[in-house]
Amino acid sequence: MNILIYATTFGADLLSFARYASQVRGDDVRVIVKGADRFRQEAIVRHWNLDLELVEKRRVHLIRGIRGFVPDVTVMDNHLPMRRLSEKGLILWHGYGWKGPNDVHEFRWLHRNLNTTWGSVREPNPNLWWNCFGPVDVAHRTKVSGVHPENAVQFGAVSHDDLRVPVSREVLQQYYPFDVTGRKTVLIAPTWHYGEVFSHWGGDEVCFSRLLGELERRGVNVILRLHDSFRFDAAYLETLRALERAHGHVILKFKDHHPDNFLDMQVSDLLITNFSSIANLFYATGKPTLHVYPVKDADEEFMWKQQTILGVKERRVESARFIWKYDPEDHGGLLARSMDELMEQLAMALEDGSVGRAEAESYLERHMGGVDGRNGERLRDALGAWLAG
Repeated sequence: MNILIYATTFGADLLSFARYASQVRGDDVRVIVKGADRFRQEAIVRHWNLDLELVEKRRVHLIRGIRGFVPDVTVMDNHLPMRRLSEKGLILWHGYGWKGPNDVHEFRWLHRNLNTTWGSVREPNPNLWWNCFGPVDVAHRTKVSGVHPENAVQFGAVSHDDLRVPVSREVLQQYYPFDVTGRKTVLIAPTWHYGEVFSHWGGDEVCFSRLLGELERRGVNVILRLHDSFRFDAAYLETLRALERAHGHVILKFKDHHPDNFLDMQVSDLLITNFSSIANLFYATGKPTLHVYPVKDADEEFMWKQQTILGVKERRVESARFIWKYDPEDHGGLLARSMDELMEQLAMALEDGSVGRAEAESYLERHMGGVDGRNGERLRDALGAWLAG
C-alpha cells in the first residue's frame, strides 16, 4: 500500500502509524511535513531506525503531493491539501484532549476544504473517513463537529501501542544531558491555550520557581516541554529561559524545535500538565499524571487563545466551559486546584509510581475502549479492506 501522510504535526498517532505501516507491514509511507530536516535530527529517528521519506512541506505540495508518488490513501490531521491527492482520505487528528468546542463553526474552513477535495464529511462519503479515538470522541465528532456517523470510524490511538511498552532507560540515556537512570525525571507539558500555566495561582515565574526548586532539592530532573515558541511573547520566553539557566536539572523544549515527545514520555516518571492532550498519551504508560486545574473558576469570563494564519488570536467568551469538549474533572490521574495541593500530590507521586494508575485505566476504558496494543494493526487492516472495496 502507498500511504501519504500530509501532516501538520508529525508525532503521536501519525508517527506510530507510519512506523507500523512501514516497518511491520512493508508499506511505502511518505511524509510531507514542515520542519522535515528538524525532525530527522530527533532521537526517535535513531531509536526506531526510521526509514521514511520526509519531504519539507511547500506550497506546491498543496496541489501536487510528492512528484512520482501515487498514494492509495492520504492520511491528514487538521490541515489539508487543496486538491485530492488520492482516492481515499483519512483524518487522523494529531491529539485527543479536552479543548473544544471543535464545532461546525470552528471547523468551517476544514469542512470547506473537504468539500472541494474528498467531498463532504457531513454526509455519507465512501472516500472519506474520520478516525475517532473512542466512544466519547465519536459522540462529539458526530453531534458537534459535523461528521456523519457513516464516516466516523473508531480505531483508538495508535501511539498507545508503542507507549504501552516501556523502553529501557539505559538505552535512552544517550539522548539526555542528565542522569535518567539513577535519578527520577518529571515531564512538565502544559497547553498554551490558557496563557500562563499558573496565572490563577500567582504567576508562572513564582510558581515555576517554587516547583523547580523543590524538584531540584529532591534530585529530580525536569523536562519542561511547551508548544511552539512562536505562540509566546518575548518576555515570557525569557522568563522560561531564565528558569532553565537557573536550574541545571532542567531542559526546556519547544515543539517547533523538538517536535517528538515519545522518548520524553518514556523516560519520565510522572507528568504535570494543565490538560494538554499529551495527558491522553501519557495515561497509556501507567505512570502518574498530575493535572493543574487550568482556570480559577470555570464559570468566569475567559480569554480564549487560538492560533490563526494571522497569529495568535484572543477572543473573550463567557466561561472556560465554552472551550471544553468535556469537563477537566473527567481525567486519568490526580487534580490540583491550588499550588499547595499540587506540591502535596507531587511528593506522593514521586514516592509511589502507582498513584493514579487506576484512574488512568478507567479513563482509557471510557474514552478509548481500553489499550490492547493492536490499534495500528486494526487501522491498517481496515484501510486494506476499504481500498479493496
